[in-house]
Amino acid sequence: MAPPKRGKIKSPRILGDKVPKTGGPSPEQAIARALNLGEQLINSYQGWAVDDLQSLWQEYASATARDADASPHIKKLYDMCHEIRGQGGTFGFTLISVLGDSLCKFLEDRATLSQRALEIVKIHILAMKAVFRQELKGEQPELAAQLAELLSTLRSQ
Repeated sequence: MAPPKRGKIKSPRILGDKVPKTGGPSPEQAIARALNLGEQLINSYQGWAVDDLQSLWQEYASATARDADASPHIKKLYDMCHEIRGQGGTFGFTLISVLGDSLCKFLEDRATLSQRALEIVKIHILAMKAVFRQELKGEQPELAAQLAELLSTLRSQ
């Protein structure tokens, strides 16, 4: 018995039909545009980060309000900090990532926040604000290592 004949599968060339074959920017122009947009994003990030840190501070303030139960704020604090941590590294603020990572580790799996725990959260947020105020961008391996060690000690006490 002979194997069944198979037809040749022809893939649609929909994208190829939509993209012009000539014109458009040169590769150099496309790269320059992309780099320019990247620079604009980096500049915008500092504004976003200040807003994000202000929101994080407001959430912290709500958690510390008189007679407030901080438990409902833990997940919000964690989520906000997780976002800040990721963006910090993406946009060249490695110390923000170090601080954000430390705070995420501290908040992870917590059901409640004692007064001492709230103070540790406060220290992390104030340190993040200081990094932005001082514009501490780029790789800072020695400072990052010292900061990570200090925060680890703070979290474990």
